[in-house]
Amino acid sequence: MKRLAGILVALLVSAGALAQEKAIPPLDVPMSFSGTYGELRHDHFHSGLDWRVGGRIGDPVHAIKSGYVARVTVGPWGYGNGLYIVHPDGTTSVYGHLNCFRDDIAKRVEEAQFAEESFSVDLRFAPDEFPVERGDIVAQVGNTGSSAGPHLHMEIRDTEEDVSLNYLSRGVYKPVDKSAPQFHRVCFYGLDSLPVPDTWRVHNLTHPTEVRDTLKLPARSYVAIDATDRQEGTNAKLAVEEYRVSLDDSLLFAFKVGDMPAAKGRYIKSLIEYRESRRGGRDLVKSRVDPNNLLADRITARDDGLIILGDDAVHQVRLEAIDEHGNRATVRYRVRRDESLVAPPRDTTLNWTSWLWYMQNMVADSTMSYFLPAGALYNHINFSWKKIADPDPSRGILSEVWQIGDPDIPLQLPGELEIAADVPEGLEDKAYMASYGKTLDYAGVRVRFGTYCVALDTIAPTIRFQDSKAGIVNGSTIRIRVADDASGLESARVEIDGKFYPAMLRGSVVSLELKENRVKRGSHILTLTVTDLCGNVARESRTFSY
Repeated sequence: MKRLAGILVALLVSAGALAQEKAIPPLDVPMSFSGTYGELRHDHFHSGLDWRVGGRIGDPVHAIKSGYVARVTVGPWGYGNGLYIVHPDGTTSVYGHLNCFRDDIAKRVEEAQFAEESFSVDLRFAPDEFPVERGDIVAQVGNTGSSAGPHLHMEIRDTEEDVSLNYLSRGVYKPVDKSAPQFHRVCFYGLDSLPVPDTWRVHNLTHPTEVRDTLKLPARSYVAIDATDRQEGTNAKLAVEEYRVSLDDSLLFAFKVGDMPAAKGRYIKSLIEYRESRRGGRDLVKSRVDPNNLLADRITARDDGLIILGDDAVHQVRLEAIDEHGNRATVRYRVRRDESLVAPPRDTTLNWTSWLWYMQNMVADSTMSYFLPAGALYNHINFSWKKIADPDPSRGILSEVWQIGDPDIPLQLPGELEIAADVPEGLEDKAYMASYGKTLDYAGVRVRFGTYCVALDTIAPTIRFQDSKAGIVNGSTIRIRVADDASGLESARVEIDGKFYPAMLRGSVVSLELKENRVKRGSHILTLTVTDLCGNVARESRTFSY
């Protein structure tokens, strides 16, 4: 009994030590980042740290703390090859864009791919299957998934709550950082006096720190800020932790990223000036606070963040950008009210109505109806719609073409769109809701603001094998180009000698890696089957030597 008590005490002491275990860096290279926590990424906040590796693939990735590998994911997008380690302190570390996993983990992944006959897999493991000690190598740095270059994406999550933690602001990792953030662009927007106001851009300051003239503003306006942080040893544009706007030294608006829950992070489209982001620009944090913005718990605002000028005197607007280490950049502008500044006239060829964010909203017009659920909007809007074209069977367009709302207005939820169409009998499964433009991309029934029609797709995708000495093989890698000119690609299946082989469909390329434990040296037959979103199928076979 005494021996058992001693073992229990030892186990408790060990568990306590692990719970207090200090995190180490995941890489052996000097600490430097190409991306930091809280960066604005159009439709989400960056939830971790992107570690720089000098453009190399293959550097070892270490477990930052002891624990066990609880999950591994493989897919063409997102993290690509991702690995999750659960730690006794209540956190989970996530490692993304990996080149490959540790051998024993990689074996399990390969077995699952063949068993499920799928390239993409999501595997969960028990605590005793893949335990790790702090510092153990678990993978290699890669460039898989939605990655623009070799790096390691790493984030720390609260295991119970869906919240990612900022290990820089918490001081767990301490890079050299004595550099203040930098302002890149500042825009001012006016609001008219309508019950549901129209907004328009009044000033676009592309060299914001050099402005010395007094800026003229309408009686009500707001400001949007493009700023990034800097750190020693990297040219990357990193995240700003806090944005502040003051009017005559009185705080008007402040936003601090903090630890961001995933559910709230999706409200970033209400925080940024969405029209600028959508038009290919950077994300600007706006001072105007929308009523349906769940990020309000980390926003301080007066007058909904609006700059209200009640007289013709000169006032001062001060903008501040602060990083997680307290470095601060400041820019000041003199502003004066000018009542001659008014919103541009509306497009009178459009139909208009006002929609309230907390209401269900619907419009119906001849062959079209569009329904938007309550809470789909971030703020009240002036909604517009218009029929812009008739059916065009030569392009496979079976219905009238409708412009639904303004694509510059963000939505938290999509709406339900119906458009009447004359679909040929027997081809109902080949008709689809399309986003109208140079191409007719598959949109589905639940859509955001844009231009849509019903289109027909009866044409199978195309498959183009690449020629080389070995037929279609470049070393151990096979790449095959595929395309679909209408609804778009849905899936690709590869078989070698009649048996499934894992292959990744990403964009217009199907790729696979031949492994000697699965494909013997010699001549083989590869069959590729590609299916589009309307169920049209293309299938081709080639003989290759390996």
